[in-house]
Amino acid sequence: MNPLSASSKLLAMGSVLIRHPDDIRFAYRWLRSLLPSHSPLTDEIPWVTFKAIEWLESYLKPHMDVFEYGAGGSTLFLAKRASRVVSVEHDEEFYQVVAKLLAAGRMQNCELILRKPEGLRPGDEPSEGSRNFASFQGKYRGLSFGDYVKAIDRYPDGSFDLVAVDGRARVSCVRHAIGKVRRGGYVLLDNSERPAYAEAFALLSRYRRQDMYGIVPWNLGTYQTSIWQID
Repeated sequence: MNPLSASSKLLAMGSVLIRHPDDIRFAYRWLRSLLPSHSPLTDEIPWVTFKAIEWLESYLKPHMDVFEYGAGGSTLFLAKRASRVVSVEHDEEFYQVVAKLLAAGRMQNCELILRKPEGLRPGDEPSEGSRNFASFQGKYRGLSFGDYVKAIDRYPDGSFDLVAVDGRARVSCVRHAIGKVRRGGYVLLDNSERPAYAEAFALLSRYRRQDMYGIVPWNLGTYQTSIWQID
């Protein structure tokens, strides 16, 4: 987010909340996240909509097992609420930062996995199908996230109460995640308003969906986080 004065931020917030009155209950938490020195890691919350954070706070229980694609503040948040968290990250530098924070907080219930992208192999090139492991973002052109996506494959089907997809190659992640969710558990997809993730909706079309659109911490924009119950 570009630097803005406090008054400009408040005006922008007011304009957004007028359009999204249901999010007024998050106004204080939103303002706090926009203050200097706040980030997903310092605040220890996921970078998803506030509605999705609220849902996670109500859904997660101490006996649950969670898998997430994309480490960060969400990893710290989940580790404090679930029995076991498995988190896979593609960026080695960020992986080290999260690992140090987990160690400092003595969060021993989290398995943090590093799976760096590699050069594209035959069949990995971007296409309309989700079986490839390429990211649509330009900075990752020529790279495959196959090992990253397949990190969940080593776990038996029905292993997790929640699989959160908020990293790279998200449609492929959703494809590999569905069978790993326990009956009654959920798949969560962040930024689900993006047209690039339309195939994820198709893959999950048989399941009940809830869209949570609205304000997001550390940002003056609005996005969507969606969940599907695998029942």
